[in-house]
Amino acid sequence: MSEFNDKKVMVTGGAGFIGFHLSKSLASLTGNLTIYDNLSSGKIENVNDVPSAKFVKGDILDLGTLFAQEKMDLIYHLAAQVVVPYSMENPMEDFDTNAKGTLCVLEKARKDDAKVVFASSAAVYGNPSVFPTPESYGFHPFSCYGLSKVVGEEYCQMYREQYGLDIVITRFANVYGPRCHGVIHDFLDKLVKNSNKLEIIGSGEQCRDFVHVSDVVDALIKVGNMDSIVGEVYNLGFGKTVSVLELAKMMLTILGLQGKTVVTTTNTSWQGDVTKIWFDITNAKKELNWNPKISLEDNIKEIVAERKITK
Repeated sequence: MSEFNDKKVMVTGGAGFIGFHLSKSLASLTGNLTIYDNLSSGKIENVNDVPSAKFVKGDILDLGTLFAQEKMDLIYHLAAQVVVPYSMENPMEDFDTNAKGTLCVLEKARKDDAKVVFASSAAVYGNPSVFPTPESYGFHPFSCYGLSKVVGEEYCQMYREQYGLDIVITRFANVYGPRCHGVIHDFLDKLVKNSNKLEIIGSGEQCRDFVHVSDVVDALIKVGNMDSIVGEVYNLGFGKTVSVLELAKMMLTILGLQGKTVVTTTNTSWQGDVTKIWFDITNAKKELNWNPKISLEDNIKEIVAERKITK
């Protein structure tokens, strides 16, 4: 990865969950790393744990602060509003952050002639009818969040076509791992409070493609390092799907709570929730020489081992 040595790299949203893990890896590859984050959801502890990086507390919508930063060679754009229910309740704010914010970052990249790696989402597919879902499936967003990511992707491709920017789009499935707040940690938090009952939001039949953050970071590093994949779009998932109910049962089995904990469902989910995510990751495997290595079950065993559950 020596190509990173002389590159000036920025990670927007670098204080967030995926941004932190990416920044930590990049810090070992370049001495010119800038974390740009407004800390609205990112954490200063994450910044502090990447001490070699320069930190700028700034909003991607603030062009004055964004443009004041030194000329970059590579920008990983991860800053976003990522909560689907919030996007349905606050569609204008979601649009400003995810669509207009992406446009601002692209303007920074155009000014600097920097390469951009854009973090998109499975939400652009909505409720797909093809499984596993390939990148060619097209846009069918089911939430304001998904639509704002579609707009971001379209702006990226427009800037590539009209301004000649080097741009690669990565679509994330359900990324999990240390410092994440998702369904796995939500279940553990509930079981820590009361191991006798576990409530699942929705029917429990909704399915997700869980991919570990270290595997995603590995792909992002590869994408940032390759000059031959400009304009490409890659699904980043594990390439398998599991229902939320199956996930709960897996966790209870690992914890020794199977048959002891009553599992209930609310049957109704939040607005904009999708039924099934299952990525076709053939292109990423072939073109990036990338293979996700960490299985969900093995990692849950590690996560569970770190939490104290009273049986």
